[in-house]
Amino acid sequence: MISRRGWLWTGLAASSRLLVSKAWAQDKPAGAEPDPAWAAHQAKLNAAMAADPILRAMLQELSRVKTLRTMGEAVYYADVALDDAESFSVSAMLGALFEPNRTKMRPMRVQVRVGSPQMDNSNSIFTDYYSGTRYDDGSLPLDNDLVALRTQIWLALDRMYKTAAEAIGRKQAALRGVTVAEPLNDFWPAPRRALFEEPRRIKVDDDAWSSRVKALSAVFLKYPGITSSSVDFETSQGNTYLVNTEATAVRVNDRIAYVRARGSQQCPDGMAVYDGACVTSLDPSKLPTEPELRATVEEVAKNLSTVAAAPVGESYTGPVLFSGQAAAQVFAEVFSYQLCPQRRPVTEPGRSYPMAATELESRLGSRVLPEWMDMVDDATLQEYKKRPLVGHYAADLEGVAPEPVTVVEKGVLKTLLTTRTPVRGLTKTTGHARLPGGFGAKMARTSNLFVRVSKSESESALKARLIEMIKTQSKPYGMLVKKMDFPSAGSTDELRRTIMRASRSGAGGRPVSSPVMVFKVFPDGREELVRGMRFRSLGTRAFRDIVAAGSEEYQFDWLENGAPMALMGAGNFVVGASVVAPPVLFEELELEPNTDDLPKPPIVPPPPLTSN
Repeated sequence: MISRRGWLWTGLAASSRLLVSKAWAQDKPAGAEPDPAWAAHQAKLNAAMAADPILRAMLQELSRVKTLRTMGEAVYYADVALDDAESFSVSAMLGALFEPNRTKMRPMRVQVRVGSPQMDNSNSIFTDYYSGTRYDDGSLPLDNDLVALRTQIWLALDRMYKTAAEAIGRKQAALRGVTVAEPLNDFWPAPRRALFEEPRRIKVDDDAWSSRVKALSAVFLKYPGITSSSVDFETSQGNTYLVNTEATAVRVNDRIAYVRARGSQQCPDGMAVYDGACVTSLDPSKLPTEPELRATVEEVAKNLSTVAAAPVGESYTGPVLFSGQAAAQVFAEVFSYQLCPQRRPVTEPGRSYPMAATELESRLGSRVLPEWMDMVDDATLQEYKKRPLVGHYAADLEGVAPEPVTVVEKGVLKTLLTTRTPVRGLTKTTGHARLPGGFGAKMARTSNLFVRVSKSESESALKARLIEMIKTQSKPYGMLVKKMDFPSAGSTDELRRTIMRASRSGAGGRPVSSPVMVFKVFPDGREELVRGMRFRSLGTRAFRDIVAAGSEEYQFDWLENGAPMALMGAGNFVVGASVVAPPVLFEELELEPNTDDLPKPPIVPPPPLTSN
């Protein structure tokens, strides 16, 4: 362990101004004029540091780690991130409440880079591997005791420095055994910033929400065919900190609240169908009223009962219309992942790491949408047409301020959404590091994604065009999708089966969620609900062949957690995201039925849902 003697106590009595000056002294020629911008930045840091013991502990420990060179490798960059959060959650099933849970926590994320921005310890399969003993537990104490705070940060930085020194050696050895055609740098620069939002907590009535969730879960009592169901409420509020050795220091309010209803039903033939809904807000006081939430839960229950009674669909290739919510969902699911490339890590010669490239990484400058369609991601917007957007944030996980990004212009892919990890063909971060990642990198994700069209028509006209297309192609019917299972309400086992089915079918690419409300549309305009369908090879290439879009816009909000299909309840880190998109008509898509062997329904009838 790095020698602690004389370190932890040095400077505790010193002024914040001196500590910041020593840590971030600018390298200037002798006699150079002072930089007024740097002086103002430093004064802002000093003022915030004096009033916030957490920030002070983070800055003081970073001021020491930058001098490390004891293992032969110098630290050129380090950061400490912290979520000072308080959460409340409660769940209920069929009118019965589970124990509510209120938790306070301070999880910490620490990163140390040795080497240089051109080649460091990141982006390697060895980056996160540490062979020694771990003395820190990855979190800070809840009390603002400066010594205790600094001790935990010191232990975490100590471990990460040792990890980095070990990883860069193994990475260099691996690179000596392979030929790299066009090396990329390992870290992009970013402007320093000081952003300190005043902490603000919104009062949440635990008892009121417990009663509300209990009442909402009782909605499913009216639907005895539903196999399982639940309603959950959770809110997390706090402050997110990030401090790095480049003189960036950020403290922003971080809030998320949601009410989630989900259920499943086993059909007479044994097939399981799923549906769910999640109402999300960045302000727990602005969630919908109980009657509005009840209507949402009622819709989920009705969908399950209706879908379970529907016939199984057949294999289909032809025009497909995404209407209403489903249009925003399909853009959300496909592009929230495909617009965000991930760097493939360095491996040892002869070893491979199973990481598939996103479909858009090699298509910069190519047409990915019709020429009358644009796509813009804008995290700076807090609302759209008087409706809040849950993808808004002031700083990403690397402390970078997001900017509006036109990713597609007139159908042509202009750029991708990036973090500070370099991506081939691009030159800088767009401020979209939204989820923790592996190999020393963060994961990029969309924020508020807007799909804009320069020509459109009504939804009734789109349906008429769908009917016209099936008549022209001599199809017995077309397909209309009104709701997707995104984020997926299924189980982890169902997700695993979905991925295996896609692999067996030879579809390739990343599987997408199944449509929940999918209808056959006959030439006379009649609609028939079917179930058990899934898309085959629905990727970004299909979006080039959109033939028409609607004039109405639909907003869809969801919680992004990095899991396939944003599986509900997966992951321990979530961020809000929104998509605004119109209905769209595809010229040709493929759907296929579920051909898996189905489990038999339970032998014993379920217990009655009402007491005697």
